[in-house]
Amino acid sequence: MIRTIYSKRLLFSLMVLFVALTGCTSGSVPIGDEKEARKIAESYYTLLQNGEMTKAVELFKPGQRGHWAMFLQNQTKELGPLTKYSFKSNTVNTVFSGKFYIFQVSTRYGDKAADEIVTLFLHVDENEIHLTSHKINLSRARITPTPAPTVAPAN
Repeated sequence: MIRTIYSKRLLFSLMVLFVALTGCTSGSVPIGDEKEARKIAESYYTLLQNGEMTKAVELFKPGQRGHWAMFLQNQTKELGPLTKYSFKSNTVNTVFSGKFYIFQVSTRYGDKAADEIVTLFLHVDENEIHLTSHKINLSRARITPTPAPTVAPAN
C-alpha cells in the first residue's frame, strides 16, 4: 500500500517535470530565425526614420495595425521624426505558444533621446514573425529635479 502511494507520487512528479521541460526545449517551437527577427526590427526602424509609417505598421499583425498606426502617429506628433537609432541588445524568450524576440534600442527624436523596447513574436502555428509591441521611454537624464520647498523656521 505504501509502495503504491510512493510510486504514484514519483510518477506524478516525473510527469510534471517532463511537461515543464518540454515547454523549455526548442523542439516544441518552430525554429525562428533570430537573424530574420533582427532584420524585421531593423527594417521597422528604417521605415520609421524615413517617415514611412504605413509600411512600418504592416509589420504588425493585421488585427493590431489600427492601434499601432494611431500610436505611431501620436508619437510622431509628440516627439517629432525619428532621426537616429541603434540596437543595444536583444533577448529571445521561448514560451509554450512560440518565441518572443525582444530588442532594446537607443533612439533620438530631434533633441530628445529615448530608450525603446520593440518585441516581435513567432507563434508555434505560424511561420511569420510579427511585431507585437513598441514602448518608448524618454531618457530621464534631461529632466531636472524640482528643488524641495524650503520652510522658514518658526520663531
